[in-house]
Amino acid sequence: MGGLEEEIMECVWERGPVSVREVYRCLLEKRDIAYTTVMTVMSRLVEKGLLCRHPEGRAFIYSALTTRDEYCAGVVKDFMDEMLIGTSKPVLAHFVESLAADDAAQLDMLAEIIEEKRRERKQS
Repeated sequence: MGGLEEEIMECVWERGPVSVREVYRCLLEKRDIAYTTVMTVMSRLVEKGLLCRHPEGRAFIYSALTTRDEYCAGVVKDFMDEMLIGTSKPVLAHFVESLAADDAAQLDMLAEIIEEKRRERKQS
C-alpha cells in the first residue's frame, strides 16, 4: 500500500464509515490534496478489497473490510513468507538480534509467544 493509501485507510479506521468528503477533509489537515485524487485512491482501495462502499443519498459511504491489526498482520505475514523462502535462519537471527539491542522485555514476549505456539502444537 502506498503512502496516500495508508493515510486514507488511517482516516477510515479512525472514523469508521465515511464519505470521500470526510476523508478529503481529514487529509487536508495534513497536506494539500485534490478531492478527485482522494476519490480515485478510495476507488482503487475498493478494487484492492481493502474498502467497501455503498450508496447513501448522492454519495458513497466507505468502510474498511479489515481492521488495522488484521491488515498489519497480513503485511507482516506476506513479508515473512517472501523473506523466509529457503533462508529463514539469517532473517530470524537478525530479527532476534535487533530485539535484543532494543529491549529485553521484547525478547521475553517473543519467548512467551514461541512457548504458546509449542503448547498449541502439542495439543493438536
